[in-house]
Amino acid sequence: MSENTFDYIIVGAGSAGCVLAAQLIRRTQARVLLLEAGGDDNNLFIKMPAGVAKIIAKKSWPYETEPEPHANNRRMQIAQGKVLGGSSSVNGMIYIRGQQQDYNDWAEKLGCTGWSYQDLLPYFKRAEANESLSDGYHGTTGFLPVSENRYRHPLSMAFIRAGQELNLPYRNDFNGESQHGVGFYQTTTRNGERASTARTYLKAVRDNSRLVVQLNALVHRVTTENNVATGVVYSQNGGNEVTAHASQEVILSAGAVGSPKILMLSGIGPRAHLEQLGITPLADLPVGKNFHDHLHMSINVSTREPISLFGADRGWQALRHGAEWIAFRSGVLSSNVLEGAAFSDSLGNGRPDVQIHFLPLLDSWDDVPGEPLPAIHGMTLKVGYLQPKARGEVQLRSRNPGDPVKLQANYLGHPDDLAGSIRAVKFGLRFLQTAALKPLIKDLLMPQPQCLNDEAQLEAFVRNFCKTVYHPVGSCRMGQSSEDSVTDLQLRVHGFTGLRVVDCSVIPQITSGNTNAPTIMLAEKAVDLILGEGA
Repeated sequence: MSENTFDYIIVGAGSAGCVLAAQLIRRTQARVLLLEAGGDDNNLFIKMPAGVAKIIAKKSWPYETEPEPHANNRRMQIAQGKVLGGSSSVNGMIYIRGQQQDYNDWAEKLGCTGWSYQDLLPYFKRAEANESLSDGYHGTTGFLPVSENRYRHPLSMAFIRAGQELNLPYRNDFNGESQHGVGFYQTTTRNGERASTARTYLKAVRDNSRLVVQLNALVHRVTTENNVATGVVYSQNGGNEVTAHASQEVILSAGAVGSPKILMLSGIGPRAHLEQLGITPLADLPVGKNFHDHLHMSINVSTREPISLFGADRGWQALRHGAEWIAFRSGVLSSNVLEGAAFSDSLGNGRPDVQIHFLPLLDSWDDVPGEPLPAIHGMTLKVGYLQPKARGEVQLRSRNPGDPVKLQANYLGHPDDLAGSIRAVKFGLRFLQTAALKPLIKDLLMPQPQCLNDEAQLEAFVRNFCKTVYHPVGSCRMGQSSEDSVTDLQLRVHGFTGLRVVDCSVIPQITSGNTNAPTIMLAEKAVDLILGEGA
């Protein structure tokens, strides 16, 4: 085998790509090339759970939508990890699988036979090393650490008491029989450190001579011959094009924006769109369509007393917290900040459809229109609708691999999404009136108090202030027909041999919650599909 020929080439060393690389190295004698467009993950703020706010902007793709017609024509940022470990190196570390019905809908309503909840539960368990849960729903010997919070802020505890006052059951497992309730998120951390797929899966095989990892490597296109994938063309650090050859498979794991982009640059996608850009179409597939995501709105309140995390990253406090974390991996910096969780069924149909992420400080992570939030003590309830129906599209802007895509997310493009988002806001606002939280609150900062009993103003608040939760999926969706899907139920690109997509882009319909755990599960199953084995 020549130096630049491999059995498998994996594009993207993120949540899925690191899983694939590790398991293919462990379970076969294959030679694997893993290409990552970002750099290494040797950064203190990546290791430190509370460093999430400082790292996400520095180690992410600057994806941005076109002006969103249903969201006050705002361009909205959708940061996704551009670093070894991908989004698992920059996300909020929340371990949420979604609901059993999500996966049963894939199988029963969307034709994805073999992808029901019972089909997939073994892969969730295989991946998981849960430190406190060990039952029919959980695994304890996998590569992915799933841990309890090492630090719990008093405001987070007050939020969880408030949820119980609203008759939500206290839940210590959102990934078991039911998601409905309030409690603390489990996180993908270990001993007070972030546990990305790079620092868990990939680390286990990083020294294996059969694995070659190339960082700062931008993939330009997949090479094919008679509809057989033969390799990829890429460049490192903006240098000359390099061609790497794959004798078995090319696997795209570049995410819901990156994977469709590479397919279209390779001539695989909507024929008219490719021809318009002067790209010779090899296959007419709905690449880039079915793009969707979760949105949230931030309910921000100031506190009467200086009891939030405001100021914890400055001055002597920062030094004290840093020293505690470095010495003992404990204290404030071991928190993922997004500590508290609530899921509720706002329609009364027996299935939670709204979610809250609670922060014991004011949310100023994303750009929003208008005046910035004051630099004061406060807390935030990030509220969102879990089952969006609007669908957008990823398109190429040009034939240049270095150019950003044209991303039309179509946020709030379905009336049910707007109604669900308004219900999510109302759900969050109820927490502010509880005995546990009301005495702690000084002022309601967002939405404005006059919005509370005015449906039109609540709608305006949602349209003006909704933000992504960074959960884009669906743009290379799996299915049975090449008319409405890009990949088959084995995650192979329709009409091609040796070409798969394995990442959140193949998800046909978004899961009800954070998407990192489903993406890792999906990669675990994909390894079995690649090797022709069962769970």
